[in-house]
Amino acid sequence: MADSKKPLRSLFKQGTATPASLEAKQEIENPKEEAQRIIQRLYYIVEDHKRAAQQLDINLGVSDLSLVVASLKDHAKGGEGVPVSGARDEIHGYCLNRLFEELVEEPSNILFTTQKGADTVSYNSMNASFWLECLDLFELTYCPSQ
Repeated sequence: MADSKKPLRSLFKQGTATPASLEAKQEIENPKEEAQRIIQRLYYIVEDHKRAAQQLDINLGVSDLSLVVASLKDHAKGGEGVPVSGARDEIHGYCLNRLFEELVEEPSNILFTTQKGADTVSYNSMNASFWLECLDLFELTYCPSQ
């Protein structure tokens, strides 16, 4: 019997709690500094994927990165995000989707602390709103002509 439900997005495959909504406020002590740290982290992931793609004779350029960022934004807003559109062939598509798959996990890998009481601290993953801001900054920094 076919399941008529929409398939789960990759962030939810492990049965984790649904992340905060786009409107949810998240207290980040220094958001500009934190965003810069995240952008740098994303940059290194992208560079690793570029090197790996070169071994497959694929040159991931600015337009490819823009495709992946667009898919990440779609996913953050509740869309599927994959497969990343714009693949020239199967190998290029594989490279784009592998980069997406690694980057889409970043919001759940980056934790922020919130002091709840004298002895209580909670750890929360990055909310979608801040993730979208970081993606915008990343795109402005590394895809300026797109």
